[in-house]
Amino acid sequence: MKKGVTWSDSQASHLLNNRVLQPNKQLLRAAAYAFALVPADSGARQLRAWEDEGGATALAAESVRVLIVDNDMSSADSLELMLHAAGHSNTRVAYSGHAALAIAAEFLPSVVLLELNLLDMNGYALAKLLREHAQSRGLRLIALTSSREHAGREQARRAGCERYLLKPVVALDLIELLKMSR
Repeated sequence: MKKGVTWSDSQASHLLNNRVLQPNKQLLRAAAYAFALVPADSGARQLRAWEDEGGATALAAESVRVLIVDNDMSSADSLELMLHAAGHSNTRVAYSGHAALAIAAEFLPSVVLLELNLLDMNGYALAKLLREHAQSRGLRLIALTSSREHAGREQARRAGCERYLLKPVVALDLIELLKMSR
């Protein structure tokens, strides 16, 4: 597991015993993002059989390169875990704006999930810098925030963000946005 994400022994054994991640309503009350382990259904076995016979699946498709930028480590790590559970394993996490710039230069993400309220730099300024460094690449910036201010949405749009998602992020909404990036 990645640093910053801790699992109890029972959770780790569930993960190793071919389990998948699903939202847990009780845990969602305690944190912005939380996912608990539950058994995989027979559909997963059918999917593996289909893949073994040469069939293509959404999970087998080339994953979108996603950079998650959030100074809240638990939120960022949980969001990354959610993406991995949905088949998007090509991810990186930056816990500051300066780290995001360094990681983006090497990783070359196609999508950046950007918390606008960063501690070390203005999230809107970071969005502009990421957009400038991407030049002709089709970089998609998606703003993440808990602020419901209308002015923030407009400012995010001017900074180059094409979407503005409120936390906690609805997993299905995010997955749909990432499908559009393939």
